[in-house]
Amino acid sequence: MNVHERFSNRLRRCRHCGIRVPRGKMIYNHRACSEDCADHLWLKDTYGPDFY
Repeated sequence: MNVHERFSNRLRRCRHCGIRVPRGKMIYNHRACSEDCADHLWLKDTYGPDFY
């Protein structure tokens, strides 16, 4: 088993809700776990953190 096979499906933390999901299932540049979280991150990126 090489390093790529061992670490290819690493879990990454969602930048919005914090749950850990496989990197292959993440969206929005591997930052969000779902469409809802991606929408929240897009709003924060577009309008700034003071939007909420």
